[in-house]
Amino acid sequence: MAGRNEEVESVEGSPGLHEIIYLSVIELRIPIKPHSSMKLDLRREFADLYAYLTDRVRNFDPATNDGPGDPGLVRMIEIGFEYSQFAWVVVVFDTRPDAKPDGEWTFHIETNMLERADWLAAGKANMNGPITLVQLDGTETVLPESGELAVPLGKMIKAVLIKAREDGVFAALPKASRCEFGIEHQEGAYGWPMYAARGMENLV
Repeated sequence: MAGRNEEVESVEGSPGLHEIIYLSVIELRIPIKPHSSMKLDLRREFADLYAYLTDRVRNFDPATNDGPGDPGLVRMIEIGFEYSQFAWVVVVFDTRPDAKPDGEWTFHIETNMLERADWLAAGKANMNGPITLVQLDGTETVLPESGELAVPLGKMIKAVLIKAREDGVFAALPKASRCEFGIEHQEGAYGWPMYAARGMENLV
């Protein structure tokens, strides 16, 4: 192709100078991916998780509990979650005397989890473009392409725990006096509380 300052000869059936420049720009243009139409309503997720948590607490039986520790008082309620490849949330009751956020809950996922197909769909859509999140107050925010969905999901789960505590959901649960909540994304992108802040706002 002719250089920038060279004259371009146009012959019949061939593109002229302006057409060549236009075609060159088109070829060099970086494609812009369209905005994803995916919308994840965290209010609906909140309602589903609240019902699931309430059911798990109501049906807790120390003798049949699938969680770390032997039959006894609950010393930690761990909520784990994942949204990529396979999406789920799980409530695990830890009855070990030294219960702590050490990842033992990950051995008790399969029999306790609640699958979340919309989280998986949202995570996949976000790999190719921004997605819309409907927050708990009804406002809409945009998660940029390849953002970290674990953060808004983790904050929503925390809100579920706080609301359930305020509503007395855990009142009848056989638990230790310093029973704790813990939230952990399986891949480590979100966790609550910070280890050094345990016992401040996360007591059941």
